[in-house]
Amino acid sequence: MQIHKLIWPLLLTFWLLAACRPPAKEVTVLFADGKGIAAADKVYQSGIAIGKVGGIGLADGKAAVRIRIDADKWPGLKPPLACFIDTDPADRTRPAVLVRSLGELSGVEAQTLQGDAAIEGVDSFFVWKVLEFAKSVSDLERSEFMQQIQKQIQSKPAQ
Repeated sequence: MQIHKLIWPLLLTFWLLAACRPPAKEVTVLFADGKGIAAADKVYQSGIAIGKVGGIGLADGKAAVRIRIDADKWPGLKPPLACFIDTDPADRTRPAVLVRSLGELSGVEAQTLQGDAAIEGVDSFFVWKVLEFAKSVSDLERSEFMQQIQKQIQSKPAQ
């Protein structure tokens, strides 16, 4: 009898905490191939779990993967996004959706991601690596070293 008196207040407290937590936001990512992804698989950004797969469907002949991003992680997603299905960093036997914000690439203005948006996923590891390379090149172009070289080139007289 005493245990029941303790359990109900604890359950009520947990329910109230869950109810007060801000809801996750959702985005649909369209892939040519779902690659075994399933509901409840994890979503990562920079190796950190930021959400879960909410569901899978079909849209225009593509795998429509609905991802739920935790409310506290949502502000860190700056479009455009590159989303790729790969192995889960925490469990190599499961797939996961990996998300990369590309708003920092040169010439691309970061903006706020809208909930319930539909975006195209990256279906090829090669394309994913090209995006990684593009970020590296962009970082180099903005570096102080590259600015010094450009100044030297511009200061030399034309021959």
